[in-house]
Amino acid sequence: MSFAGNLEDLAIVDVIQLLHSTRKSGTLCVTSDKGQSQIVFNNGFIVSANHYNGSVRIGKILVEMETISEETLQQVLAEQQAAGDQRKPLIGMLIEKQTLDKEVAYKGLECLIEMTIVEMVSWQKGTFTLDVDVVEINDEYKYIPEKLQQELNFDTQMVLLDALRIYDEKRAAGVSVSEMSLSNDGYQAASESSDTQLPDEAPVLDLSADILGLDSIDQIDLQVQETFTSLEAFDPSEIHRQKVRDMLPEFPASQREELVNYLTDKTNIVDHQAHVDQEQNQTIIFYGADELVQHGLMSACKYEGIMVFTASTPQDLETKITQSLDRSLVPILVYDCPIATQEGFTKEEITGVRQRTANLFPQLQSVQIASPIDYIYSLQSLTTGASTIIPRSIAENRRDSFITDFIQFLESFPCIIHNLCRHRTTDSQIKTNLLSDLRDMKSAAEIAYFLLEQTSQFFDRSMTLILRNNELVAEKSFGIESDKAEGPSDPLRFKIEVIGESLLAKTIETGEIFYSSVEDKTIRESIFGEISAPDKSKIMLLPLVAAGRTLALIYADFGQTKEKKIDTEYLKNLSWLAGMALDKVLRNQK
Repeated sequence: MSFAGNLEDLAIVDVIQLLHSTRKSGTLCVTSDKGQSQIVFNNGFIVSANHYNGSVRIGKILVEMETISEETLQQVLAEQQAAGDQRKPLIGMLIEKQTLDKEVAYKGLECLIEMTIVEMVSWQKGTFTLDVDVVEINDEYKYIPEKLQQELNFDTQMVLLDALRIYDEKRAAGVSVSEMSLSNDGYQAASESSDTQLPDEAPVLDLSADILGLDSIDQIDLQVQETFTSLEAFDPSEIHRQKVRDMLPEFPASQREELVNYLTDKTNIVDHQAHVDQEQNQTIIFYGADELVQHGLMSACKYEGIMVFTASTPQDLETKITQSLDRSLVPILVYDCPIATQEGFTKEEITGVRQRTANLFPQLQSVQIASPIDYIYSLQSLTTGASTIIPRSIAENRRDSFITDFIQFLESFPCIIHNLCRHRTTDSQIKTNLLSDLRDMKSAAEIAYFLLEQTSQFFDRSMTLILRNNELVAEKSFGIESDKAEGPSDPLRFKIEVIGESLLAKTIETGEIFYSSVEDKTIRESIFGEISAPDKSKIMLLPLVAAGRTLALIYADFGQTKEKKIDTEYLKNLSWLAGMALDKVLRNQK
């Protein structure tokens, strides 16, 4: 079945989000006076895109990203042409020749999707058609050698978010809508040189297939769809209706239609441009298995300008959090009601996931959704890290009034999220601002200095020790050569050999924070020999870990002053986030 619509009646952004939230498969074809572009969905995930401009191809993007040379591209294209009917996809050939990493290929193809969506968003007039269940993947996206039987599943929400950000940046830079078509600026990988003393040969972070969002699904042959037949007017209510019918098959049609009308109203009135700034500041990540709740929250929150990401496994949740933080978003974590019969979503399992995530991301607020009759679990959630409890009716418990209760839940939920964002504590806001600064840093030197500066807020003396060639080199410091209030010193430059079973060697190997009293020969002779011993023997060694290994240590002590209470958990998590930021810098340089 195919549907058609007009871009003046429904924004293409809303169509994409609707297809994602309802987990639809099909080909979305968007046409304007410039041409025709396509996005292909599989179970709500983007698996392929075709840009209307034939010159915007993956080969050109990879060259502009400086991941392959123009000479290499032309050589492989010539081999492709000579192979005739036996030709393989360009990406697959480059990977087989070991001239392109899978991770880099993924980023290049993601760029091509973003460019296609940015182009579509800029089209204010035109039509779109959706051919449901027709999944026709562009040959370029079959980038993994066939023997691996893998394809791409791009996270629709993250790709759309990046595309809207790029679109807004272009508008802010004065680029008119009509001029956005062919510009490739902004898609090239950053390659800024760093003024840091960190090693030049730090390896790129090894990303697993799970982190990249790759799934193992059957290969689908390329079939280019030129036209659509049996077109009907695109009706968002029909998609909502099908979703509600699938999730609530035993409910009367009249009750289901009440929920459909509510969801349709939220879809039809949305103007995504009016909420862009708000979306960037108010984001939630929903952890749960109930597809009806996911779909309802996406519709209700979109209307209120709140971006909703979803996760259904602990790994997926952590990935969504890091992706959000990487995009300067500070999400509120929302955990759905436990399901006693659903593996992974029992009370104990959800509580465990919430506590683990709180330890990894202490700066984030968490919300627990719970049944109003299970007040014991609500109280337990508040004592195990949840900052707010939101009651939600369960269909099995209140069948006669569930639809009315569920609509009230959807109506109230965005208001609660807005209030949580407005009433963040001053301390939490300070930490959020610091993390935002960290994510915007473009060099290893900035990141290492940031970690040193934050450590100096807790200790009287601190310095950065950079690891290179089995030696630690002392760089900038606070409170060692001059009073801490006078700011950072010039690099100290003395060197410490990392040998044997010393505390320094152990900390570098494990990447774990050390904070305790110490009687270590290397510390006493090499560090105290250079900067003198503190009055108290308690010191801290805070590793900066990126690309899978320790690249630097932050050393700190109390000098000649009295020991203070230290929030080591905060510093530990700050170091972890600094490592994430440094990973990003290293990948961009690669």
